[in-house]
Amino acid sequence: MASFSDQLQEIKTLISSNAKSYKSFAYSTLLQLQEQCSSDTCSIQSLAQESQSVLSQIIVDIADDDEEIASQALKCLGFMIYHPSLVVAIPVEDANFIVQSLAELIVTTKMKTVCNLGVWCISIQQFSASFLATHFHCLLRAIVHALDNPIGSLSTTYEAIQAVMKLVTELSEKMINTSNIWAPSIYRRLVSVDKRERDMSERCLLKIKSAILPPSLTLSKALVIDMTQKLLPGMKEMLNLGMKVQTMQAWGWFIRLLGSHAMKKRHLVNEMLKIPELTFSDHDPQVQIASQVAWEGLIDALIHPSLQACETNKTAQENGVRKSGTSTRNNFEIQTYGFSKSVKLIMTPLIGIMLSKCDISVRSSCLNTWCYLLHKLDISVNDPLVVETVLAPILEAVFQTGPDSRSIWLWNLCVDLFDDFVLAKSRGVDCDLNHQVSDLSARTSILGLPIPGKCSWKHYPIKWLSWDLSKLDFHIKMIYTLINQGSKLAVLPENRILACEAALRIFRSVLKGVQIEMKNPSIDYNQILLCLNTILRFTKKISEDVGLADTGIMELHYTFLQFVEAVTTELEPSILGSPLYKVAFDIKYIDRPLSVYDINHAEVLGIRSIAYMDMVSPVVYLTMLYVYIAVHATFDAPKMEFILLGVQKHFKFLMSSYDPLENLCATIVLLYKHMRVSCLNIWVAIAQGLEDYIKDVKDLSPLKTELDSYGCFAVCHLLSYPFVLCSCLPKQSSLTKISGSSQRKLELEHVTEVWKSLYSFVNSASRFECSNTNIFSEDLCSMLSRCLDENSSKLDYDTELDPSDKQQYLDLLSLCGDIVIYILEHILTLRVNSEGTKNKDDDCSMSSSGINSSLGLIARFMRMPCTIMGTDAPICLAMTSRVFTALVRFVGRLHLKQNILSYIEIMSSSLLQWLSHAEKWDESTIHKLGLLWTETLNCLQRSQPPIIFDSSFLKLQAPLLEKTLDHPNPSISDSTIAFWNSTYGKQIQLDYPQSLCHVLDKLSRSRRINLCKRTPSFLQKCNSRGEVAAPQRYKVTATRNRSSKRVKLVEATVNDSGDKDKPSPSLKRKRLELTEHQKEVRRAQQGRERDTNGHGPGIRTYTSVDFSQGNEESQESQEIRNPESIFEKLRRAS
Repeated sequence: MASFSDQLQEIKTLISSNAKSYKSFAYSTLLQLQEQCSSDTCSIQSLAQESQSVLSQIIVDIADDDEEIASQALKCLGFMIYHPSLVVAIPVEDANFIVQSLAELIVTTKMKTVCNLGVWCISIQQFSASFLATHFHCLLRAIVHALDNPIGSLSTTYEAIQAVMKLVTELSEKMINTSNIWAPSIYRRLVSVDKRERDMSERCLLKIKSAILPPSLTLSKALVIDMTQKLLPGMKEMLNLGMKVQTMQAWGWFIRLLGSHAMKKRHLVNEMLKIPELTFSDHDPQVQIASQVAWEGLIDALIHPSLQACETNKTAQENGVRKSGTSTRNNFEIQTYGFSKSVKLIMTPLIGIMLSKCDISVRSSCLNTWCYLLHKLDISVNDPLVVETVLAPILEAVFQTGPDSRSIWLWNLCVDLFDDFVLAKSRGVDCDLNHQVSDLSARTSILGLPIPGKCSWKHYPIKWLSWDLSKLDFHIKMIYTLINQGSKLAVLPENRILACEAALRIFRSVLKGVQIEMKNPSIDYNQILLCLNTILRFTKKISEDVGLADTGIMELHYTFLQFVEAVTTELEPSILGSPLYKVAFDIKYIDRPLSVYDINHAEVLGIRSIAYMDMVSPVVYLTMLYVYIAVHATFDAPKMEFILLGVQKHFKFLMSSYDPLENLCATIVLLYKHMRVSCLNIWVAIAQGLEDYIKDVKDLSPLKTELDSYGCFAVCHLLSYPFVLCSCLPKQSSLTKISGSSQRKLELEHVTEVWKSLYSFVNSASRFECSNTNIFSEDLCSMLSRCLDENSSKLDYDTELDPSDKQQYLDLLSLCGDIVIYILEHILTLRVNSEGTKNKDDDCSMSSSGINSSLGLIARFMRMPCTIMGTDAPICLAMTSRVFTALVRFVGRLHLKQNILSYIEIMSSSLLQWLSHAEKWDESTIHKLGLLWTETLNCLQRSQPPIIFDSSFLKLQAPLLEKTLDHPNPSISDSTIAFWNSTYGKQIQLDYPQSLCHVLDKLSRSRRINLCKRTPSFLQKCNSRGEVAAPQRYKVTATRNRSSKRVKLVEATVNDSGDKDKPSPSLKRKRLELTEHQKEVRRAQQGRERDTNGHGPGIRTYTSVDFSQGNEESQESQEIRNPESIFEKLRRAS
């Protein structure tokens, strides 16, 4: 085989010959060698050296009349000017000759193949741009000739288009300046009926768009001429042929190429707009999509943001930007009539499509076009006019439609775009306008059908600027549209959750921006107040929709609560809790008319209610809304646990961040206004939140005001609420009908535990404990006692209760019983234990009023089971037995006379009730009752100072002793008899009440009890005493019969024994000495019969003796017979 050099020499010889057959063979062989050595560096170098000698002959042969020789020569030449190693070896003179020859050949040849190969050589040549620039015009002339394609060859057109793209790449500036010369030959083919021509033309325009868009003025003018003469008629003809998609693709390019010149050719534009007017309403989704894509061309033609941005920046520099990062409203270009009209023109079909029920692909394309408009508007997108006419309509249309399985990505796109607009405020207000664009890549192509689910506003960077409070109404409106869509019944639960979460996320972003704006020193008082009212009106509106509307969508309540939480957490307490900012409480449905029962437990008890249109702080307004919706949300709500946990955390946050007393009172007022079962759960959450707050601060001083007990009073109201609620629920809302017995029991147990925990923490808070312990205990027990009194009175009147009412009272009994036991144990550890220390100072510092109020509550509770015993005896007795056990421990710790007397006075009535109906109780209850009675008798005997068991005290104990001395239960009667014998049985003289006579007579005759000792030796000893030393121990009062008098022995020392030591025996004997007058009375008393007027055993009346002190002391004697007066005197003595 011949060597490579020998082959080249042979080829050169054949090419130089004049024989056409030899030339054809030579070029064919050369082309093969070029292909073989393209990857061989050594061969390429050899070929480059040898090619110089044949290059001139090749250039001559490309113009040969023989098409075969010319074609082969052009192919070989194309390889030489394409391969980099061969191109650099070509001398400049030869390169000039090659370009000139190719340009001349393209224009002059009549052979299609030769023309195609000539244009092909230009499209693949690798000459430098500077070299091509010197031959630009001749090359342009050749290319335009090929584009016009006089021969009618599509291949020639194709090669010419490739050459155009090559020159645009190498000589972009020159090609832009001459676009009016070469571009018409390309865009005219868009209206060709030949699909191949249209496709080639469109592909070329897409690749060279940087050279023709935005169009030069000369190109636009050229298009205007072509549009009138050829293009517009061509598009109409295509429409008639049914080529609607192709027509709109061409239309999009033509309107783009008109550019800003379109504003000066309104008549032409109006004629052009008649075409999309037909296609927008077409039923074919592909036609509609093509119309949407083409509509972006109109956006390019009518929207010119660069000029508007320059004007905006110029105005800002002249006037000063009052708000950093905010578009100047006085933008001249934006407010021009032409711009406004152009924007409305562009938006009209877009809004129509988004509001229609067209195919999802059409809406997707429409949304993509809208995003492109936002991108083209540049910073003008932040102008109020643009927001109103461009942003708002599409967002409303998408949000109103709501997310579904087919359009979810469109909905998400708009939500993300809107959120990005809102977040621009918090991205920094001092950023340069050119740097406030999200770092997102622009879409690489302008035309072409969008891919559903792929296109996004993020493909078009949108220049959101920091907004001011003037846009707050717009933000709130869009958020409300989102939440309103989620409240529709037809919306699927998962889509409802999406809508609510999106609305909440954007709302938080808005609040962050509002907080930033409120820190701006230039914002005045009125602007802040207006902003607050806007936010509060919004929360009120959605509360009406989710709280009052009968939609049955309970999970919306949870969303609303999160909205209120967002306001209180995102806006600073210095704004919401400030006394400077007051808003009208304009919520009528919360300020409902109070019932009589509500008035008794809200208004009268001292917490001021909030009436309609009262001026309150924003945080109180929000708290009332929050609690109201929470109350209506927890009943059968799917997210009840989340709601209650949220209420607990939020209430703790309110107490920690704002005025705790103000928010606590507002909450209590609302709870007392709305008595429903769900309130019990809300109360639990609020109580736990308050407890968490107390745990953190370990102090309740923030709840104090100048009236030290007001905070204590509020806490008492909160702790009283479960009792009030259980006692006043309407029948249709009773706990029994809400849940089964086991569930109701668990709920009550939970309420009880929370109550105990809060009560304990309130008492353990150091400052609160020191100043308000007694006040707190007294107020709380008084409130609870009042509640039980009202229930007892109801039971007294309602002799026959229906089952729901009975169960309601049992619920109250269960709740109250646990609390009574806890209060007893609390008193036992905190108060009564101090008596065991025998520290006189401690005893004096401890007021007994707290114990008395607690005992009053216990006494009222003990009367309840007796009243409703017919409903469910085992439940009542079990709870009462537990109370008896706790009460036994309590009584066992009583030592002070004052406390013991209070206990006897308060508890006597309740004890009498239980002791009088022993036949109703079970064995366990009787046993516990016996223990309590025994411990009661024991405490009377261990009292310090001792209690004097005289006639007065006997009269008070008479009802109890009557039932217990001869009680059917031996443990009760035996302990009572033992008590009598050790106390009253040892007395010298007693006046026995009439009610005890039959019992005492029975027991004395059976020798089980001892009556008072009346021995003659004792009377004689008394008679021998002097008259002077003895104080008066008798009082004489007139009886109802004016002719008779009554003499009563009164132990004068009873009232003096509480504060003195026990008197010595000698002093006691001295005090027993009687005056002569008293001796006479005593002798007469022993010899007379019992007065027939029935003043009780042991008291005698006479008619023949003159008692001078009788009339004067009749009033005082009657007071002594009054049990309350006697107890008052006994307490004074102690």
